[in-house]
Amino acid sequence: MSQSPIIIVGAGITGLVLAQSLKKHCIPFQVYERDPNPSYRGKGWGITIHWALDSLIDCLPRHITDRLPEAYVDPEATRNGENGNFLFFNLRSGEALWQVPPSKRIRMAREKFRRLLMDGIDIKWDHTFHSFEPSDGAVKATFNTPNGPHTIEGSIIVGCDGSHSRVRASLFPAPEIHLNYQLPVRLLGVSTIYPGKLAAKMRQLDPFFFQGGDPLTNASHWFSFLDSPETSGRGDDTRDCQILVSWPHRQGFLGEENPLEVPSRRRDRVAFMKRVASGWTNPFHEIVQSIPEDAEPKTITLEDWVPPHDQWTSVPGSGRVVLVGDAAHAMTMYRGEAANHGIMDVQLLLSFILPLLTTGDTVCGERLTEACESYTQDMVERTAPAVLKSRQACLDAHVYERINDDSPLIQKRAAIDETKLPRGPVAAA
Repeated sequence: MSQSPIIIVGAGITGLVLAQSLKKHCIPFQVYERDPNPSYRGKGWGITIHWALDSLIDCLPRHITDRLPEAYVDPEATRNGENGNFLFFNLRSGEALWQVPPSKRIRMAREKFRRLLMDGIDIKWDHTFHSFEPSDGAVKATFNTPNGPHTIEGSIIVGCDGSHSRVRASLFPAPEIHLNYQLPVRLLGVSTIYPGKLAAKMRQLDPFFFQGGDPLTNASHWFSFLDSPETSGRGDDTRDCQILVSWPHRQGFLGEENPLEVPSRRRDRVAFMKRVASGWTNPFHEIVQSIPEDAEPKTITLEDWVPPHDQWTSVPGSGRVVLVGDAAHAMTMYRGEAANHGIMDVQLLLSFILPLLTTGDTVCGERLTEACESYTQDMVERTAPAVLKSRQACLDAHVYERINDDSPLIQKRAAIDETKLPRGPVAAA
């Protein structure tokens, strides 16, 4: 009797890392993705792999790891051993105040990395997860497709379907459990191609990225390069740049009586970003003021989800359903750890299920359920504090006086939260 496939819901970074690893170990699987095609998401932004780099290499087959440089933002900088300084600046004075402790890391263009991970993987596009149910020692997943419902039976279901996970909502039907928490911060981001002369000013600060805070308004700024002359294909010295501006959603910001929301019109969004940065020193002021008027800033909702310590198996069939990545622990980007935890999830899950799936014998359903439950327990212990730490980093970034050596915004990134943050909500700004 052939082994039932592992059902992977979501063809993002974590879902594809899992797929590549299962393929490496000759474990049957099938990937389902709600997007209608591979290009639907656009080019995306950047991703930094740091403490999970060794785990990533361990998960992927050799022919994929050998090609990782294809996704690097700046292969030359990487070849030269430039890891970046991850500096934090006072946006008014230009002073570099903190450097996140250095570590081995690589900076990749998210969509290039995703396309690389798609290599050799059969993905069922336009399949939106609907529900799961138990099925004689296995589990069934039903997807909505343009041609009607599609149901498949598998050994386990792995929800890799992002921060608004439908698999999570099926595991925890109550909205008060599965919905994300929205932070009192608003953010606008844009990518734009800058000429080499302007890009060189930013590159003097860091070859990859930097961030800063405004001590007068509590606004925050993030800058990163998304490509280099070597990788852009444009044949010149221009660089694609990612520019983020965020601000506290509270009374008094920029002297306004009411909290300021993201403007609805594109042109107003560009103007608002420039207004927020009007008092910054160069090059930070120039970075934002140089955004073209026809740029299309996108709003990113800053939200997270702290995985609970119980209720994971309260729905029939849920013992064979697990979550990884943003579906399991959505977190803000202010510590740059989300993808790293997602990769660690994949490695952890494999450590529990591979011994059961590679023996060649019929898999004992009870043992597989126990493996899934053990994975979830270990995953929650690691990531629940990490979500709260990223939440606090986001809040600290928008209360300038809170930013110090003890802030999670500045502290070293690591897989395990050594400070042992207590469970429960973190106080909002």
